[in-house]
Amino acid sequence: MPQQPEIQDIYPLSFMQEGMLFHSLYDEQSRAYFEQASFTINGQLDLDRFQKSMDAVFDRYEIFRTAFIYKNVAKPRQVVLKNRPCHVHFEDISHLNEREKEHCTEAFKEQDKKRGFDLQSDVLMRISVLKWAPERYVCIWSHHHILMDGWCLGIIIKDFLHIYQALGEGRLPYLQPVQPYGTYIKWLMQQDREEAAAYWKKRLQHFEKASSLPKRNEQVSEGELQQVTFTISEKETSDLQKIAAASGATLNTVFQALWGILLQKFNRCDDAVFGSVVSGRPSELEDVENIVGLFINTIPIRVQSKALSFSGLVSRIQKEMTEAEAYSYFPLYDIQAQSALKQELIDHIIVFENVPTQQEIEGLNQTGSFGFSVENFAMAEETNYGCSVKVIPGRTLFVRINFHTGLYEPGLIAEIKDYLQHMISAVISDPSLPVSKMTLLDKDKTQKMVAEYNTTGAVSALAPTLHGLFERQAALTPDRTALRFSGGSLTYAQLDMYANRLAARLTAHGVTKESIVGVLSERSPDMLTAVLAVLKAGGVYVPLDPVYPE
Repeated sequence: MPQQPEIQDIYPLSFMQEGMLFHSLYDEQSRAYFEQASFTINGQLDLDRFQKSMDAVFDRYEIFRTAFIYKNVAKPRQVVLKNRPCHVHFEDISHLNEREKEHCTEAFKEQDKKRGFDLQSDVLMRISVLKWAPERYVCIWSHHHILMDGWCLGIIIKDFLHIYQALGEGRLPYLQPVQPYGTYIKWLMQQDREEAAAYWKKRLQHFEKASSLPKRNEQVSEGELQQVTFTISEKETSDLQKIAAASGATLNTVFQALWGILLQKFNRCDDAVFGSVVSGRPSELEDVENIVGLFINTIPIRVQSKALSFSGLVSRIQKEMTEAEAYSYFPLYDIQAQSALKQELIDHIIVFENVPTQQEIEGLNQTGSFGFSVENFAMAEETNYGCSVKVIPGRTLFVRINFHTGLYEPGLIAEIKDYLQHMISAVISDPSLPVSKMTLLDKDKTQKMVAEYNTTGAVSALAPTLHGLFERQAALTPDRTALRFSGGSLTYAQLDMYANRLAARLTAHGVTKESIVGVLSERSPDMLTAVLAVLKAGGVYVPLDPVYPE
């Protein structure tokens, strides 16, 4: 009869862990929260010492010895075992040619992802080493996000290298004692959830219209995960840092302001909300920066820009973020319950990732004292959101947008780079620029359009159609008011942009040349947008009066 493992501790899950457990059980085929780091080791690698070093890391941090028990219990619990071995998988593929090695490595990573994790029975971190050559190895570390956040990766790699070096020198490794993750759970259970609920209810008061990126579908149908990446230059990053400093804010806050304005322009409003991932590490916990476990949480960021300049908006967001910090532990599902929109409050997230960068990890062994060096560090991860934005700060700002093509038009996501770039240039030139005066359109591109439309051929091609005439006018006078209505106005450029977005969605739903599309709407800006969108998609619109009998 197999011996039952000895239990060291039992405690509840954190709120974020509960959410991840729910999503993992709800869709067992999903790769959301599966994390996989890989890197290349060049030099002499002692595999026995590698195994012993990983065993020591597992002994040091209780989170790696934790099982998440959810079957046949009233409420899920995390159970810390006194001993849980780390089995390092080793495979020699050095006999293959270079192309075969690459194929074998990628296939191994993919198979590891497909394998996933059983949160109740599996060791939730898997370490694999593939030998490419006598002094070249590829190391693959896979784990479930329920164990830890990205901040922890640098901690455990540094500890692993310290232990590996000490064992190679024939001495016992010395590391400062660390706080167990259970310390944070105990702190979390002591927080006043009623006070937090009241704070978030007040914070989200009167926010009743979701501020989403334009979607082609409301639910994922067919499609795939794609990403768009771009870099904000060193000069622009430095200039944005100066704006942050002048406003008593962080670079993260400046980017949040820019993103909030982007959503406002898309949604024709001055009030937007999106999700932001925060570190969640309470400063009152001793040595909290070195605790390994899951601390992050997603909270809503509300961007209200009415009558504010850009710098004023940055200051306001920073002040509100400071106030929210005391309640940033509160679970997102409970925050959503305090809002009028409930689960529709947030449909995408931003992560400003202050975690070890590729350069930092690869530079851990510049002295060569371990007998090897690290390169080609990469991290693969997924979430349950259809769109997530990751910003990695450094001398430049690296931005990566992951999105599902079943939800979002790839063309729209690609254009976001240009929209942000234009806004960044505008606020660098004048940080006091009123948000209401900011646009998503680049004037150089607009002038190019004007030049094209001013040619005889362009005018004659566009003139015969209603939407063609409108597009010509939008190119010639993009900032002129095209429409006034109760509560606001739209410029030609704005109206054209919204019509283009809707036209793309209509096309995605099968509207083609001479398709008949009913437009059911009161006289409003939305009606005009819909009419233009139908025409741009090639369809024929049929106005339907809302007072007609059903």
